[in-house]
Formats: sequence, structure tokens, C-alpha cells
Amino acid sequence: MLPAPVLISPVTQTIWVDVQPLLSAPDAVVFTSENGVAGFAKAQAWRGQAYCVGDRTAQTAGDAGFDATSAGGDVEDLKRLLIQCAQGQSLVHARGRDVAGDLGDLVAPMVVYEQVTEPLSGEARAILEGVDRVIVPLFSPRSAAFFAEQLTRSLGRQVTIVAMSDAVAQTCRDLGLVVAQIADRPDGPSMLRAIEAARK
Repeated sequence: MLPAPVLISPVTQTIWVDVQPLLSAPDAVVFTSENGVAGFAKAQAWRGQAYCVGDRTAQTAGDAGFDATSAGGDVEDLKRLLIQCAQGQSLVHARGRDVAGDLGDLVAPMVVYEQVTEPLSGEARAILEGVDRVIVPLFSPRSAAFFAEQLTRSLGRQVTIVAMSDAVAQTCRDLGLVVAQIADRPDGPSMLRAIEAARK
């Protein structure tokens, strides 16, 4: 969707966690990522109401057979949705071992995956070592941290960072990375607009 060459080089690898089948059906399941949907769907036969952090996660949940409702934003938006629509219900949060936001006592956590560092590809390192400016969109605080771990002075000379949220931007700054743009909202269309703004 961008009028520029795009190279994808994952900085994390998803490892699925063995999960025991649910002993009893929850009132609903909560998803804060597409990986959460996939991990839960792999381990559990139950399908029902799902409360999702954003539209893309809700679409993935709907495709997997859940009756999905989107909070249309970030974890704080999801909290407000749960308080409004699911207060007092039995909620299972299918999540990674590490999460950027905490839903607290509203949910019972179920770890269905974890992410480990994936080295940048040789092609990605070659581009980062080149003379041209490179735009690097970062979508989560963990991916920002993993990316920063692999940067050297020679790799980071021409890097322009686009962050999906204030939390991602803060992680970048804490690790010495300069952030050029922050998306207006934590979703794909907003990231596309931020990347376009960074290209100008």
C-alpha cells in the first residue's frame, strides 16, 4: 500500500505455548493481539463472545468463529469497553507471556504464546548499513526494544523511526532512538499516514 520499496524483517519469533483445555466455558474471551486469537483457537474448542483491542484483531477473531466486538483502539479503550459491557463476567485474556498493557482484575490471564528475538535478516542489515535513509515502522514496545538491541552505530546512521503509539515512542527514546512520527491511533491506516508523513 506504500509507493516505496518495502522489506519485511521480523525481529520476533512466535512460540506457541501448550495450554490445557478450559474446564468450564467463560462468558467471553479477551484478545489484545492476532497471536492471542491464533493461540487460543489452536488450544480451545470454545467459541463465543470476544472483546478485542482493535478492528484488525476483531476481524481475525471473527474469521476464527468468535462473535467479536472491537474496542477500536488501545488497551485503555479495551478496559473501558470491558467495564461498560462485561463488568462481573467471567473473562479469559488469551495473551503473550509479556504484554504492553495490563487489564488487571478484569480478566483471568491465559498465556498462549511467547515471543523471542529474531535476528535482522542479512538483507535488512545491508539496507540499514547503506547510505540511503531508511524508514523503520515499529508496532510495539517489545519490537522497538528488540530492534534497538541489534542496532550498531553503522546500522543506525540513516534510520527514521515511525512509532505506532506513545508507548512505542517512549521505549525508543529510552533506548536512544529518535522518533520522527507517532501514529494518531494504534492502527494500520494511522501508521500508513505516519509513514507517508515521515517520507516527506
